[in-house]
Amino acid sequence: MDNSKRYSYNRFGKKGMRVGQAVSDILSKEQPTYTAGEILDGYSQKFAQEIESVIEKNQDKYSGPFYIFVLTKKEMWADNVVRNWFIARQTKPNALEMMSQYSNHTKTLYKVNKVGQKLLEIEWSLPGFSECISVLKSPGVYDPELVRWIISCFEGKLDHGVLTAA
Repeated sequence: MDNSKRYSYNRFGKKGMRVGQAVSDILSKEQPTYTAGEILDGYSQKFAQEIESVIEKNQDKYSGPFYIFVLTKKEMWADNVVRNWFIARQTKPNALEMMSQYSNHTKTLYKVNKVGQKLLEIEWSLPGFSECISVLKSPGVYDPELVRWIISCFEGKLDHGVLTAA
């Protein structure tokens, strides 16, 4: 059967695609398993293209530096699916508030400088809430900068550029 017909519909004068059916078909077949790291490594080129696209689309929109807030989530319903959302903004989001609103996502904030040596700088990156708790239980095994970002976030100081000693 032609998949374009299998997944398409025309109901109440609206045409669309049946995403649920496509996902069900994909998941019904044996899927190779990959680690989240392998999936992210494979996606790194696409990630860079997305960042470049967001910069190009927004560099004339915002005055001065602007920010790209990226939400990343590995979908639990599928073994090999990691999704990213790229949000351009004029101001920094509040890290603690973002932790509350997106507790199951990795949250990364980039600063885009229109002038100067560094076009793109990472401000911070925070894993999901439960991962943060795991990091804080054994801080010595994690990157000190990650530990500082997490502690500063929970203390409400990360948005002010204040990093607590790890």
